[in-house]
Amino acid sequence: MKMKTIFKSMMTAVCCLGIVMCVSCQKDDKNDNPGLRFSVAKAEVAQGAFVNVTIANGTQPFTAKSTNEKVATVKVDKNTMTITGVAAGTASVIVTDKNKQTATLAVKVFVPLAFDKTNVTVTVGKEEVVAIKSGKAPFVVNVKNKTIATATEKDGKITIKGVKAGTTTINVLDKDKLPGTITVTVK
Repeated sequence: MKMKTIFKSMMTAVCCLGIVMCVSCQKDDKNDNPGLRFSVAKAEVAQGAFVNVTIANGTQPFTAKSTNEKVATVKVDKNTMTITGVAAGTASVIVTDKNKQTATLAVKVFVPLAFDKTNVTVTVGKEEVVAIKSGKAPFVVNVKNKTIATATEKDGKITIKGVKAGTTTINVLDKDKLPGTITVTVK
């Protein structure tokens, strides 16, 4: 009977020690330094355009390299990367900090929607029509400042009406979320 009590006490002690070790290991597994981070989860940029991405949680200076410079190039200034879209496709940007921490950012370069005109001048009260040359219907048209101009889309044509003098932009998205922009000046 005494042997059973000693055995139970020893097993209880071993279990308690095991639990303490597991909890202790979990604390060790916690990463207090989350590594390099970016201001976006992935970068999407139009061919011929650029996007700025901020680098966080690292030590300057940073270096960055594109895995495919035929698709996207990258330059770093302090903690800001400028990624330029060269041609449609995908690439990755690998960033390294002073302490050799690295992180990778996925990059998608797309060809924006094409229009027969990307800059339109219209008189107050008059209309101008812009033809959409690429993309898939249906299209969503959004005027940045509707007090300057309005726009509607029908059958791949955007009708822009001047409301008051000024400049605004019209953003267009196709079925696949490909964007395009038209600049409108109302006189």
